[in-house]
Amino acid sequence: MEKLKFGMIGGGKGSFIADLHLKGALFDGLGELTAGCFSRNREKSLEFGRAMGIAEERIYGSFREMAEREAKREDPIDFVIIAAPNNVHYACAKVFLENGINVVCDKPLTHYLYEAEELKRLAEEKDLLFGVTYTYSAYPAVSFMKKMIADGKVGEIRLVKAEFLTDNFAIPNEQLGKSMLWRLDPEVAGRSTCCGDIGVHAQNLISSVTGLEMEELSADLNVIGENRVLDTNFTATVRYKSGAKGHIWCSNVAMGKCNDLNIAIYGDKGSLSWSEETADIVVFNELSGCSVHYRMGTSFSSIGGSQMFRLPAGVSEGYYEAFANIYRNYMTALRNKKAGKPYEVNYPDVNCGIESLRFVEACLASSEQNAGWVTV
Repeated sequence: MEKLKFGMIGGGKGSFIADLHLKGALFDGLGELTAGCFSRNREKSLEFGRAMGIAEERIYGSFREMAEREAKREDPIDFVIIAAPNNVHYACAKVFLENGINVVCDKPLTHYLYEAEELKRLAEEKDLLFGVTYTYSAYPAVSFMKKMIADGKVGEIRLVKAEFLTDNFAIPNEQLGKSMLWRLDPEVAGRSTCCGDIGVHAQNLISSVTGLEMEELSADLNVIGENRVLDTNFTATVRYKSGAKGHIWCSNVAMGKCNDLNIAIYGDKGSLSWSEETADIVVFNELSGCSVHYRMGTSFSSIGGSQMFRLPAGVSEGYYEAFANIYRNYMTALRNKKAGKPYEVNYPDVNCGIESLRFVEACLASSEQNAGWVTV
């Protein structure tokens, strides 16, 4: 089948997250970038689009113009990647869905839960595929742990813990670059910085690995640093519907931590643990004292998600591969759907975005009640 055509919102020269999206979407040769609105600055958008070999007529001045004009073409894009700041996610996704174009959106999906639920309704009404890039859910280790749990290796899950610790806001605001400062601005970032940006990764990682559903939580959001109004540190204690208990701690001011996302699952037969900083190793422990370090790679392809393992054992799988895994699964589903074949939604979708927003809203409500218990 010919390559899918996709467009991009955001991603001009120097963009970090959009560059990851673009490389992930191109990684397996399933799609090609054919349109975009890459910057609010028209000249910068044109410069980037021309450098990517895009016809000037498909380099647009706004996302609304792009959605409406692409929908009217005989050869429209098959899907759009939204890799712009948080405050445009909702409006951008909505206009593309309204014009019948499939969507992949960076997280967080929207600022408010009701917005995300509206996008889900639109996607279902239009019969469109909607992906949300929870990158860490696509690491091979996550697939491996999920299969270990499904095979009963840890038994009944009793306790879960996840952390995401960085020090990217441990310095004063005036020392931060523009690419970081917007994350502290409520108009752009939304109602939360730490919980809404990295906390949802920890929450989604627990959900992706274990399948546990939250019932209620108690959360404490902290504003650490001068001249700030949004949280840069938070903790949440979670009660799950199964009876399992959980703890989540995330921080942007943990000095010396770079990108320390980690998870541990404790059952009545054994435990699993993983850290993004040692992404190719999963540790399995049993009550007998036996401890096994599983290295991700082709030798374990029979245990969990063979397609997720791109590199041989001992060579660390990482962030680019995880983005590529999401886009490969999304584009494979879209290609099959276009061809009238059965397809699998084996990528983080709009429901993942909604689950995260329920988590964030519950954390905000709990913290406002002095860490009182709130139903999710």
